[in-house]
Amino acid sequence: MIDIIIRNGLVVDPLNNINAVKDIAVEDGKIQEVKEGISLSCASEIDASGKIIIPGIIDMHTHMRTVLGHPHAQRMIALAGVCTTLDMAGPTEDILSSIPTSGSGVNIAILEAAREGFTLKSSRPSVTEQRSFIEKSLTSGAIGIKLLGGHFPMDLDISESFIEESARLNSWVAWHVGSTSHGSNIEGFREAVSCAGTDKFLHIAHVNSYCRGQISNELDEVTEAMALLIQHPNIFSESYLSPLNGTRVIIKDNVPLSKVTSTCLKKLGYSNDYLGMKNAILESAAGILVDDGKIGKLLSGREGVAYWESNNTMCTGSFAVNPAVSRFIAATAKRPDGSFVVDSFSTDGGCYPRNVIVENGLLLVKFGAMSLKEYAVKASLNGARALGLSTKGHLGEGADADITILDLQKERAFATIVGGRVIMLEGNLFGKGTTIICDERGEATLRKRGIKYQLKNPLNPSQIQKRFIP
Repeated sequence: MIDIIIRNGLVVDPLNNINAVKDIAVEDGKIQEVKEGISLSCASEIDASGKIIIPGIIDMHTHMRTVLGHPHAQRMIALAGVCTTLDMAGPTEDILSSIPTSGSGVNIAILEAAREGFTLKSSRPSVTEQRSFIEKSLTSGAIGIKLLGGHFPMDLDISESFIEESARLNSWVAWHVGSTSHGSNIEGFREAVSCAGTDKFLHIAHVNSYCRGQISNELDEVTEAMALLIQHPNIFSESYLSPLNGTRVIIKDNVPLSKVTSTCLKKLGYSNDYLGMKNAILESAAGILVDDGKIGKLLSGREGVAYWESNNTMCTGSFAVNPAVSRFIAATAKRPDGSFVVDSFSTDGGCYPRNVIVENGLLLVKFGAMSLKEYAVKASLNGARALGLSTKGHLGEGADADITILDLQKERAFATIVGGRVIMLEGNLFGKGTTIICDERGEATLRKRGIKYQLKNPLNPSQIQKRFIP
C-alpha cells in the first residue's frame, strides 16, 4: 500500500520539466508516481489544492549546533520548509550527540570549522596539521571544512593552503571570507577568489554579506562580486534573503571578540566597545538571540540589554546590515548562459531566526523577479547537484520523497516531508531524529555510533561547474 498521496498540488520540478497540477504517491521513503488522478490505496493523504509542491528545500548555509546557539535549530528549519541543510561550522560532535534531543527529522551535511584553540593548535597550522584536521573531519562524519575568516581571520597564505589541501583530499571547503589583511567585505571577497584561482573548488559563503557598502557603495560591490563569480566558475556560492546577519556579541577587554561585530558597530555608527554594543542593543540596532523553549528569538531594548549583561555578554546576536539591493541582485543575477551566478539560496540561519527562503523567496516570485521553476532551482536543485545527492532536488520516480509544499499566498511553508515522513504540517512539528549526509570516509564512524546517515557522491567540482539552466 502507498504510504502517502499528495493530491492536487501544482508540481514544480525543474529537472523533470514538470509544471502542472498532479498527485504524488510516496512509498518506503521514495516517490513512486507523479501523475494526475492517482487512484491507488494509501495510508494517508495530504490535500495540496491551491498549493505549490517543489523538491525539498536545501538550505546551503545554516548553523545547527547547540554550543554557540541553542538546541532548536532543526525545529526552526523544519518549520521553514527545509528538508536538507549544510551546517557551516559544526562542531560535528555537538551535532551528532544532540540528535536524540534536538532532531526534527531533517538531513544535515556538516562542515567542521577551522579555528585556533578549538580545532587547530594555532592560527598558522603546518600543512601536516591542516591535512590531519581535514582528514579527521571527514572520518568523523563531516563532508569538509569551513574557514571562519570574517570572525577569526588567518593569514592569507594559510587560508590558501587549506584550499589546496582540501583539493588534494577532495574535501568540501567553504570560506566566510576575510584574512588578517582584509576584512569580511568586497576586498576579502577579491582575496578569496584569487586564492581559488580558476581551478580549485571553493564555496564562498553568503556572497551578499560582502556587499554592504563598507568599501564603496552596495551596487558597485555586488556588481563586482557577480562579475568575479562569472569569471571563476569553479567557485560555488550562496546568498541569503534576510536583512539580518549573525555574529557573536561577546566583549573581551572592552572590544568585541568577533571582527564581524566590530564591522557592524562601525557601519551603524556605534563605538567599537562595550558601551557601543550596549547602545546598539538598547536602540534595537542589534538583537540578542534567546531560547524561548521551542525556537530562537531576538531580544532588543532594555530586555535585550538585561539578558546580554546577565550572561556576561556571552551571547549571539544579529544586526540588520544586509542591504536590499545586494540581496536582490545576488538572488536573481544570471550568467551569460542563463544559469544563476549565485548558485543557491541560503539563510545562515537555523539557530538564528532568519529562515526566510520561503517567505522572502516567494516574494521574489510575486514581484516577477523569478519564476517558480527558477525558485525551485535555487531553493533545491542546485544544492542537491553540488552536494552530490542525485536522489534529491527533484521529484522523479525513485527519488527520495523529500518534498516541500508551499502556500504562495501566505508566503509560508505548508508542509515539510523528508524521506516520506511528514515532519511539519501547517506549523505543527512531528519529526524526530536526524540523517547525516556524509561521504564514504565518514560512513564507518556513523554506522558504529548507530547514527542514521546517507552517502553522498564524491565531490565533483567539474560537475558543479556544469550549472543547470532553468
